[in-house]
Amino acid sequence: GLSLGLVAMTAFAGESAVAMINAGMPAECAEYAANVSSSEGNFGSTSPVVNGTTCYGAFQFCDSGTLQSYWGGSASEFLASPSAQISAWIKLQKNEWASVQRLGMSGLVGQQVCYQGTCATITQSSILKACQFGCQGTRSKLYQLMQSGLDCTAPGTTDGAGTSVCKYLVSGAGYNVGCITNSNDGVDCAVADKAPGAE
Repeated sequence: GLSLGLVAMTAFAGESAVAMINAGMPAECAEYAANVSSSEGNFGSTSPVVNGTTCYGAFQFCDSGTLQSYWGGSASEFLASPSAQISAWIKLQKNEWASVQRLGMSGLVGQQVCYQGTCATITQSSILKACQFGCQGTRSKLYQLMQSGLDCTAPGTTDGAGTSVCKYLVSGAGYNVGCITNSNDGVDCAVADKAPGAE
């Protein structure tokens, strides 16, 4: 009973940075990828069906479009291949970053956003995490937020489950995403410990 309870509790806890690296994630983006996964799922996750859509894996690629766009096999094959999930996600993130730049959303970097009492300075990783909602086009949640002057209560800034894009902007702040953006305005969290007695 105890082991089943633990499995149930950790089913959507996400993958660690080490697991990400072991599956092929560039080390500089592993902490960020683990952060996204903690909000989305693990390599074996299948979401509940929402509005006829099911999503799969550590980054929740959905059968309403992203799964087919970035993976040529079946959903079960995708779930069985962490390296395929990493490869698909890196490609998706690079495409989303290109849209962010094209639509001017990269101009949000450096601005403050507050959501449910927590504030953060927007970084590249904030924007990319917000792109989990999609950043293609002017109907995207992040574009709508930008147009509203960062009003987290503005129409068009939440997903079908009522989750605000601002939640992801705040929780995704401050990570190194250089493997996607080719620059780094965040930090690497997994730094080596100093030797005992070192300053």
